[in-house]
Amino acid sequence: MTSPLIMALERVHEGFPHRRKDVEKARLFLEICRGRSPTRKGLAAGLTLRPTSVSQAVQELLADGLAVEKRRQARGGSGRPLQVLAPQPDRLLGISIYVDSRELKGVLVNMDETVLAEVARVVPADSGNRALKGAILGLARLLRERVPATSRLVGAGISLVGTVNARTRTWVNAARWPRLATLDFSGVETELGFPVLLQKTNETELAYWLACHPDAAEGSVLLLHWGFGIGSAVCHRGVTLASTIGRFGEIGHVRLASDPNAACICGSKGCLETDAALWALLPRLRGRLGPLPEDERKLVSALRDPRLPRLPSVSKALASVQAALLALQRIFYPDIILLSGPLVENQEIARRLTEGVRDSLPAYARNTVSFAVIAGGMEGCRRGGAAPLFRDTLQQVLRRKR
Repeated sequence: MTSPLIMALERVHEGFPHRRKDVEKARLFLEICRGRSPTRKGLAAGLTLRPTSVSQAVQELLADGLAVEKRRQARGGSGRPLQVLAPQPDRLLGISIYVDSRELKGVLVNMDETVLAEVARVVPADSGNRALKGAILGLARLLRERVPATSRLVGAGISLVGTVNARTRTWVNAARWPRLATLDFSGVETELGFPVLLQKTNETELAYWLACHPDAAEGSVLLLHWGFGIGSAVCHRGVTLASTIGRFGEIGHVRLASDPNAACICGSKGCLETDAALWALLPRLRGRLGPLPEDERKLVSALRDPRLPRLPSVSKALASVQAALLALQRIFYPDIILLSGPLVENQEIARRLTEGVRDSLPAYARNTVSFAVIAGGMEGCRRGGAAPLFRDTLQQVLRRKR
């Protein structure tokens, strides 16, 4: 088990009242998860712990179902069999629900980020609160039914687009569903019977990338998602920037379009998305490329053609996104700029975008920023959407009971 969640176990108790033996238990579980088939004796020697402390902590891990102890023949086939320890990644499971285009997707994942089940539901553009809430709760219940009796569900992380107020637990609005209006999630935990975490999609993606690259948290990181919609997220020294109303980084709805009178799905005019979002580009691209899905993961392969940037609609979109990204860079001056979405997985588009931004920077800033493309299509939401709930649960179960 090598997921970012597991690799951060040594710090799982940071920020909470804890004892030395709680940290020792977390370190023991980390060593078991690293796949080295350790023995109790080997753990005691490797971590410089008393054998009795190791034995007591291991017994708790076995009782909680987080680990198992198996007999394995010693090397060479002679001598007494060894009692080796192995993790049980399916003991804790989490649900991640997220938005992809106008589709809601849900996955059931284990501690090692293996996807055990996946469901999806298309939600039409004219859907309102009732339909959206019903779709989200429906996916959560379907996935809850897939949880084995031997597993414990830590809860559901729900990553949403638009204005998401985690403090009031409301989904305020989203341009792709104009009828959505302050959808209240305050009672869903009672309805579902397990914890629910509300978060913004881009912030979930950024948090997952930082979990995979912990050293980057020392600086500032900007994420720009260019997909069905266009948005951003910013993290400075490990803290994600946010607003009290739940809206941040909505660069897609800033008036940056080539046509100031172009109507946007948000109800305004001249938004960047009218030039560059996939909801605006797809009708034009289908005229050139034939049928194309709205699903961002499925679009990746369809949009890899290096000739794509030569299309007039894509060329105009690229120029508009470059201007927007340059504006964001000059506001936040990040150390790292992350790009995500099916269009930037086209190598030529990514090259033109990054080189265009870099060449437009003043000389003193040109070599201070690096660029990276997040490939895979919403993998942060898929595999990391429930990560905070896993951490909360592990912080509790990795405390010594005595």
